[in-house]
Amino acid sequence: MSEGGGAVETDEQLIKRIVNGDSEQFREIVSRYQTRVYAMAYKVSRHEKDAEDISQDIFLQIYRSLHNYKHHSTFATWVYRIAMNKALDYKRKAALPTTELVDNELTKTFETPESAFMKKTEHALALDKLSELPPRYQEVFKYYYLQQYSYKEIAYQLGISEKTVESRLYRAKKHLKAKRKETRS
Repeated sequence: MSEGGGAVETDEQLIKRIVNGDSEQFREIVSRYQTRVYAMAYKVSRHEKDAEDISQDIFLQIYRSLHNYKHHSTFATWVYRIAMNKALDYKRKAALPTTELVDNELTKTFETPESAFMKKTEHALALDKLSELPPRYQEVFKYYYLQQYSYKEIAYQLGISEKTVESRLYRAKKHLKAKRKETRS
């Protein structure tokens, strides 16, 4: 509710207040969207506890990304997009063990043991250093390298331009290379 006279604030008004530091207002956003977000999470997971966890991840992502909301679409559409992506991430992760087995078998067939080891080591190092990247670089890096999204898909997900995606990826790689050099020194 608005302080001035009981009128219900729009999503945009709430977002502005949250971005300007009034984080308590996020409770209202959660209240407005929790049923829809949970329904989507449950539809993907088919398990109450997983749907609750996914919903929590969705709202955490929404909170962290509010400053990126550009008003190009309705807030409900933006929330739906984040919810769908998080739900699909969950689905991908749930399928990961079988995917890893298939990937490992293909790796054994087409790669030497040395190259497979180097690839795994580089991947592990990148994931380890990922936490040292600024959040905006982490997002782009994860979407591109771990989830294999295109620049266009990442731009759509984050509400930024493809050039910004390209720039952030470049800076993330540059940052990781510098960290790798520090590690070797």
